[in-house]
Amino acid sequence: MNQLNEFEKYTENIGNQIIRLIKEKKSILIVGHLNIDGIISASIIGNAIHRKNGNYIIRIYNDLNIEILKEIQEGEYDFHIFCELGSGLIKNIAELFNNKWLMLDNNQISSEEINMKQIFNSWQFNYDEIKQLSTACMAYFVAKKIDEENINLSWLAVVAMIVDQQDSVEKQSVISLNKNIINDAIKEGFLKISQDILLSGRETKPVYVALASMMTPFIPGLSGNRDACLATLVSTGLALHQNGKWRTLTDLNEDEKKKIMESVIPYLSSVNTGYDGVSSLIGNIYTLEKEDESSSLRDAREFGVLLNACGGMKRAGVGVSICLGDRSEFLHESEQILIDYRIKLSQLIQIILDDESKIVEHNTFNMIIGDGLVDEDIQGFLASILTGITKFENKVLLLRTTIIDYYIFSIRKSHKNNTSNNLGLIIHELADIYGGTGGGHEDSADCKIPSSQLKNFLLTLDKRLNNNIEN
Repeated sequence: MNQLNEFEKYTENIGNQIIRLIKEKKSILIVGHLNIDGIISASIIGNAIHRKNGNYIIRIYNDLNIEILKEIQEGEYDFHIFCELGSGLIKNIAELFNNKWLMLDNNQISSEEINMKQIFNSWQFNYDEIKQLSTACMAYFVAKKIDEENINLSWLAVVAMIVDQQDSVEKQSVISLNKNIINDAIKEGFLKISQDILLSGRETKPVYVALASMMTPFIPGLSGNRDACLATLVSTGLALHQNGKWRTLTDLNEDEKKKIMESVIPYLSSVNTGYDGVSSLIGNIYTLEKEDESSSLRDAREFGVLLNACGGMKRAGVGVSICLGDRSEFLHESEQILIDYRIKLSQLIQIILDDESKIVEHNTFNMIIGDGLVDEDIQGFLASILTGITKFENKVLLLRTTIIDYYIFSIRKSHKNNTSNNLGLIIHELADIYGGTGGGHEDSADCKIPSSQLKNFLLTLDKRLNNNIEN
C-alpha cells in the first residue's frame, strides 16, 4: 500500500470512528492549541461534528500539563480529540484517558508513539509537516470522510496552510496534498489566487493602514506605525485619497504599486531585515470569495493573522466562533483584537531591538530575554517574526520568558538558517532529560524547563546544536 492509500485509509477509519461517537450520542471534547493550526483544526472537526448534530465542546489551551489533563479527565467527557497539542504528553494522555482519545498533530514524535492507533500524525506517512501537511489540513481530510459535503470547509484549511507559509516552495506554490485542498476550495468557489504586493486588507484597508499592518517582514519604523506609513507614502507623491475615500491597494495601478515598493525597500535594507527586497514584498494573494468585500476576513493571510491575534491576546474563543461561522459581534470584536495585537507586537519588537541587554549570544544561538516582558501566549508569534531580522538570521533564536518555577522557550530557525539541526527532536529529548516538556518541528520548537535546570539545558543545547553543525 502506497503513502497516499495509507493516508486515505487512516482518515477513513478516524472519520468512521467519529461518526460512531456521534450516533451513540457521546459527548466529545475537542482540545486545540491557541495557534492558528490548533484553532482551525479544532474548528474544522467541530464543524463536521455539529453538522451531524453531534455533542461537542471546543477548548483552546496554550499548553498542556498533568494538572490540566487531570482537570479535563474530571470533566467526564466520553471522548477527547487533541488538535496540534499534547505531543509531549502522549504517555500521560494514554494513562488518563485509556482508549477514549485521539490526537491530530504534525509535531515530531517518537517511533513508539507513531505506532499508537490513537495518533494521526503526518510523520506516520512521511509527509513533510512544514511544507506538505498542517494539522488543519489533516483535520480537513478527516472532515471529508465524515461527510463529503465538508468540502466547503476547504477554505479554512487553506487559511492555515498559507499563514504557516506552506506556499513558500516551488515558486510560491503549494505541493502534495495541499494542492488537493487548494483545488477543492477553488472548485467550490471559495478561493481565488492572484499575485500582488503582500499587504493585508488589499481590498478593504487604506494603503497606509495596510502597510502598517505588515509584520512579515517586520519593518521597524513602519510596521505597526500608521502615522509613519502615511508620511512615507505621501512623500512619494502617491495619491492616497480620491473622491472622498481612502484608496486601497486594489485601487492602484502598477506604477503606483511600484512607488509603494520603492518607498519600503530603503527601510528593509537600512534595518537589516533578513528578507530580499522586492521579492519579499510580492507573492500569491489568496482571496476568500465568499467573505464580504468589506471584511478583513476576505484575505486569507489577514484571516489567519486575525486568528493568531485572538490566540495571542487570550481571546481564542473569539477566533473559534469566527471559524464556526459567526460574522456578527465576534467579527467586530476580533478586528479590534487584531489592531491591539499588532500594536503590542510592534512595541515588544522595538523594545528588544533597542535594549542590547535583552540579547545574549551563545555559540550556536541567540537568546532573547523576555522575562517579565513577553507573555507566553504571544511568545511563539513574536519569536517567528524576530527571525526575519538579520542580526538573528545566522543562529537559532531562543525567546525566553518565565512562569512560576519554569522557563518557557520558543525556539526558531530563520528562513536563511540552513543547518541540519532538527529542533523538534532535539528539544523533545532535552526537555525529557531535564524534567520539562517540549517538542515541535524541524525549524521550530517550544519547551518548558524547570528553573533549576536552566544552565544545564542551555549548555547541553549549545553542544547539541554545535555537534550537528560540525557533522
